[in-house]
Amino acid sequence: MNNMDTFMNAIIFIAGGYLIYSAYMMKTKGVVASALLGRDIDWDHAKEENKAAYIKVMFPANMIMGLIMIATAAVFTFGSSLGLDGIGETAAVIVSLLFCVIYGTVLMHAQNKYLK
Repeated sequence: MNNMDTFMNAIIFIAGGYLIYSAYMMKTKGVVASALLGRDIDWDHAKEENKAAYIKVMFPANMIMGLIMIATAAVFTFGSSLGLDGIGETAAVIVSLLFCVIYGTVLMHAQNKYLK
């Protein structure tokens, strides 16, 4: 593994941790990070029932995606120890990208339904 792989794995790990932290902040304080909202979404002026519904949908999505990202970073970091070869790594990347697309779809659907 080279330095760029290590750097990217660290970024993936940190992003997963950020998603878990943002889920925690959603659930405990009712605050959604502006980085997870579209540019045209105004969280402060959304109706309270819409905010609650959005948090209800996005809390588990953020937790699951955060855990998946942390697991992905661990698999990529320790892949050689786990016996991952080129095909295994490629499959892991494809599955990770698929999860990212699914998360993005859930995120955009929730924003369009509850916050626009």
